[in-house]
Amino acid sequence: MTRKTDFDQLNSQLTHHMDVVKQCTMPSDRYGRLLLASDPESRYPYVYPRDTSSAVQLFRRIVESGKGYDAAPDAMSLMRSMALFMRDVMSEDGHWGQRYSLDGEDKSVYKQEDNTAHAIAIICNYLLAAHRTGTDIPDIDDLLTVVNTGLSHAISDYYHRELNLFESTTSIHESALETGFTCWVNFSYLYAFSLAHQVDAELDDHDIIKREHLKFRERFLYTISELFIANRRYIRRISPDGHFDFRPDFTLLSPFYFGFFHYKDELANGVGYLAKHLRDPQFDMIMRYLPFHQDFSTHVHAGNGPWLQYNAILAQYYFWVGDEERGDALLDQIERYSTEEGYIPEHLSTCNRFDWFMESEWRTGIDFAKEFDEHILLDRVHFDIILEEANNM
Repeated sequence: MTRKTDFDQLNSQLTHHMDVVKQCTMPSDRYGRLLLASDPESRYPYVYPRDTSSAVQLFRRIVESGKGYDAAPDAMSLMRSMALFMRDVMSEDGHWGQRYSLDGEDKSVYKQEDNTAHAIAIICNYLLAAHRTGTDIPDIDDLLTVVNTGLSHAISDYYHRELNLFESTTSIHESALETGFTCWVNFSYLYAFSLAHQVDAELDDHDIIKREHLKFRERFLYTISELFIANRRYIRRISPDGHFDFRPDFTLLSPFYFGFFHYKDELANGVGYLAKHLRDPQFDMIMRYLPFHQDFSTHVHAGNGPWLQYNAILAQYYFWVGDEERGDALLDQIERYSTEEGYIPEHLSTCNRFDWFMESEWRTGIDFAKEFDEHILLDRVHFDIILEEANNM
């Protein structure tokens, strides 16, 4: 009876959250429904590879669980729509940008080298879920070709062989503190190459994914973790001039988020470090990095505070290590800020913090300078696009 009740409760929760997700989708004649980063009438009515990849990880778990969740058909449908969309918006040279309009127009402002990894992951996760559930994949060779092209572009354009690292510019934080070589970007590529390795083993009957990519993954797998470990924990970044960046950052959770647990003690030390130093005492949740606003590379974003999606990932970590008390406490905190419709804000702040931001950063133009620093913008980005983005802000 207890197991049945637990299933019914989880099934109901998944159905509720899938209904919320579907409210952030728009119909497409070609693809079905496409997942947007926000409500279609809101600030970011775009398809983001980074955000979509996060959702697709959940969709795949729902589909492959084999437990008959009511959300499974929608999950599979959305995975397929997004995989086909990513296939068609890939550039000729094999990269993906920061975001796209519903009709596939590249609306990117920032470089964000990790988006190629996220798009590859979206396609691979769809292929694996479809294969393992016996779902027909009529366009499999096209999708495998796109995966192979993306892997080739990543190695040729973003990978530094002499360092065995992928380059980072803005990545998850969209600020200059991501220049150099970050934990997040490199684990995102390890994830993409690992998924491609699984796809090759299970689906690639025609050897479309090149052997050299699979061999690269084997070398990268056994070195990438060690390159981001120092003082018995993970670090967030190696700067462009080779200095280790030991500051606390949400991205110390990157190995966990992307599913690599080779160094559990070092991961635990990094999580303990970020949980202690990033805790916002007013909200009792973590910020994504410390808001030392006088550091030009640190973007305060309209008043600093906890970012709820990162706290949800931290809660997942606590559940994974068996610390249900901490995990439940974080989820309870997040739930406090959900609307009746099930939405949660991207991040929290206070009126005082916002007023301070407006006086010290917005009206002085410092925020604009940080937001559109030439080091993180795409090359030759048109100023009218910058103005459009600034107006949305």
